[in-house]
Amino acid sequence: MAKVVAIAQDHVALNLALTGVTVRRAADVESAEEMLRNLLESDHDVVIVQEDFRDAFSERFINTLSKHKGSPLLVYCPMFEEEDADVDAYLSAVLKPAIGYEIRLE
Repeated sequence: MAKVVAIAQDHVALNLALTGVTVRRAADVESAEEMLRNLLESDHDVVIVQEDFRDAFSERFINTLSKHKGSPLLVYCPMFEEEDADVDAYLSAVLKPAIGYEIRLE
């Protein structure tokens, strides 16, 4: 079984915990960075990070993350607060960098 852990807060942390994922609650961006820095050196297979944290990470830490390869796999989880979220645009933004293609959903 894969070792999965999440770094989140508020309702995202609750939703992930309800799925059975171990959640580490970060009070702010600095503590999220420190937790993620430690988890990058751990034996976890997947680390889920609340997207709000990624958007607020320091430039230096973003540079460190861009050089990260291998395990653990980093996955960013959106807040899903907006009722009219453009799911197609979000999927395109996530998939295009990962696979090198733009996929249009119809």
